[in-house]
Amino acid sequence: MKRLLKRAAPKFALLLGGVLLFAFFSNDFGLVDIQKTAVILAAGIDRTQDGYLLTAQVSVPKGGETQGGTASVELSGEGETVADCLTEMYADSGWVPKFDFCSLVLLGEGAAREGAMPALNYFLHNEYMSDNCAVAVAAGRAADVLKETSAIDDTPSLAIGKLFSGAAEKSGATVKNTLREFAVQTLGVSQSSFMPYIRTLPQEETGGSSGSAGSAGDAGSAGDAGGGGASGSSGSSGGEKVLFRAEETALFSEGKMTGLLSAEETFAYNLLMGKVQAGILTVEGEGGPVSLNIKRNKGSVSLTEDAVPRARLEIALKVLVSDRTEKDFLAGTETNVATDADERQAEELVASYAERLWAAVKASGCDLFLLSRDLWRSDVKRHAALKELFPSGLDAEIAVLVEGAE
Repeated sequence: MKRLLKRAAPKFALLLGGVLLFAFFSNDFGLVDIQKTAVILAAGIDRTQDGYLLTAQVSVPKGGETQGGTASVELSGEGETVADCLTEMYADSGWVPKFDFCSLVLLGEGAAREGAMPALNYFLHNEYMSDNCAVAVAAGRAADVLKETSAIDDTPSLAIGKLFSGAAEKSGATVKNTLREFAVQTLGVSQSSFMPYIRTLPQEETGGSSGSAGSAGDAGSAGDAGGGGASGSSGSSGGEKVLFRAEETALFSEGKMTGLLSAEETFAYNLLMGKVQAGILTVEGEGGPVSLNIKRNKGSVSLTEDAVPRARLEIALKVLVSDRTEKDFLAGTETNVATDADERQAEELVASYAERLWAAVKASGCDLFLLSRDLWRSDVKRHAALKELFPSGLDAEIAVLVEGAE
């Protein structure tokens, strides 16, 4: 038996080596042929009179001996459906669109107001695209936003992606939603969801917040995408560099954009979700403005047990002073201790943000906190009797507590 094994071992090794060599040289192991494939980093969708305009931001290598990295070009196609747009894009460019690396789907405001789900349907059925891809609404046309020249990154979609970083979320300045979560929430009991709302600002005009400003995109003009066919582009027509802002939040009911939260209301939403760990609140102190750094944040939204329920919004914060006036500094006051007056002013400020948030939610008809879904899960019969209340018929109780951190 040992002699037989000795003689068979070399033959087996040769056979195994041959199989491995065959497998190695006959498989591309998922490698992308960049000569034939358009590696799409982001997709923008706008409504047209006959259907959709799809703008795909395609990654291309930088030229030159002294610089590397990634730049981008924009390809576009029109059709009755998003799939038709891709077919036209392929016919015009010869590149096969590949969504494996797509990290952002940007809806033009016109498409968002007419209905997001038909526009997103293709991506939800694409087996190669990650359902963890970020989704957002553009003020105006998505095509125009993707063709801007960013002051932060050579590729606009990557600059927008930076707005959804973990640090930005902890500051409370912006929200993030994914393709999967948006679809699950929209198709669920509450039929409500949200997306960050993207504005572009000239670099020299970015000192102030877009906070409570109204919607810049006209819904009618945003829906008229204009233009046709596939095209390539790099940068905005004027070449002026811009910064992207995502402080506002688009509200959706039954898949349609029905409202817009300001920067302060978005901040209140993040506080209620308990996501803020490094945000700043500025109040009027005795000697001037005092900035409070939020070290810990607890938030919750629930329904009361009353016959006619109300929404209960609760926020608890632990804060330290992060900035104070020169007068306080010269007096030798402790730099990180908030006074009782500072804490009470912070409570009033946060409560006012939460009141404005709830008013915007009621006006939009968006069940932002999915209260209808929560009631349905806990008591189907009670939900059937009360479902018409959500959210426009619900009043809110707001409780805010601000204390100094230890």
